[in-house]
Amino acid sequence: MALMLLPLLSVAQEGFMVNIRLKGLGNHDIRVFHQKNGRYKTDTLKNTGSDLVVWQGRTPEPQIVRIEVLDTTQYLYLGRAISMPPQLSFMLTNAEINIQGSATETFAAEVRSKDPDVQAYEKFHLVEILLSRETWTIQREMNRKMNARDTVGMQPLKDRVNQLRKKNQAFRSEFIDQNPKAFASLCMLQAMGLLFTPEQMLAKFNSLDERLKSSATGLSVLERIESNRNTAIGKPVIPIRQTGLDGEIVDVQAMKGKVVLIDFWGSWCVPCRQSHPSMKEMYAMYKNRGLEIIGIANEIAGGPKPMETQLKNWQKAITDDGITWKHILYDPAISDLVKAYDIGGYPTKFLIGPDGKFLMRLLGNSPQNHELLKKKLEELLPAR
Repeated sequence: MALMLLPLLSVAQEGFMVNIRLKGLGNHDIRVFHQKNGRYKTDTLKNTGSDLVVWQGRTPEPQIVRIEVLDTTQYLYLGRAISMPPQLSFMLTNAEINIQGSATETFAAEVRSKDPDVQAYEKFHLVEILLSRETWTIQREMNRKMNARDTVGMQPLKDRVNQLRKKNQAFRSEFIDQNPKAFASLCMLQAMGLLFTPEQMLAKFNSLDERLKSSATGLSVLERIESNRNTAIGKPVIPIRQTGLDGEIVDVQAMKGKVVLIDFWGSWCVPCRQSHPSMKEMYAMYKNRGLEIIGIANEIAGGPKPMETQLKNWQKAITDDGITWKHILYDPAISDLVKAYDIGGYPTKFLIGPDGKFLMRLLGNSPQNHELLKKKLEELLPAR
């Protein structure tokens, strides 16, 4: 009987084969965003000159993967900022997965597999296609207007983009509630941690199937829920003490009595860079009233880089953007601040009150976030 089971075991241990067939791919490569050994990384799948690219490997557990076509003609340009088309997201499992679509609309490609976890995620993907297509259409129009310095009708477009983003988040939340046995639900919860309170996260986590909760991903999500509690409103600031760009020690606890804005960003992050003009405006307005800003740049978010490269990219971005507040470079060997502050997206900002406790956490760059922050600063640091 043991010998008879061996072939079955060997099949179960096989990895994945993802066949990506995109019409019009030409000679463009494909970039893959995935997790390996507990870290996010990117790989480039080289095109051999056909519309078919095959990706093979093994994933320890199911995970949501994103792919994009490296075709610069599809990018939107605004000054130094670059916006890329929506990416295709799908569930990666150790199975055969077939992707078919157009290279100019990768996000809308059809994903087929016999694997039930892949199939479950596709139900959500069909809804996401509609939201992504409308969002990208609006973004193209906004980009055209901004390049033409045309502000007429811009605000309704921005409002619609925010509505679509919230719709997407609502659909994800519903999917988690309605599919407690799908691994996609756990992966979605992992990515949406900042959109729920720790209590809401814990409630959703506890509603999932035991198979998911006891997995390595499940245990990681539970750890993040606990970490989120450490940055909850009213909790004392997590210590930051590191040598800054100017050679001086940056110590957040030594700033007690002031209002401190901690900004996790990166030179590679377009929304981070786009938030800098608003931050410069706030810094000029509130610096003399008691505002300090600490920028923490993560230059290894996409994978390891030589320290020389990190320093070069970091310092150039600071100079180019003219951001003059305190800066430190994220170095997990000194202190893993990204893990301690549970950073899952960029930019992420924390506002710390004069009593040294968390007041606010903001993810992403938007006019709404800017207004919320400005309103809070006005309450804390009124003009004398």
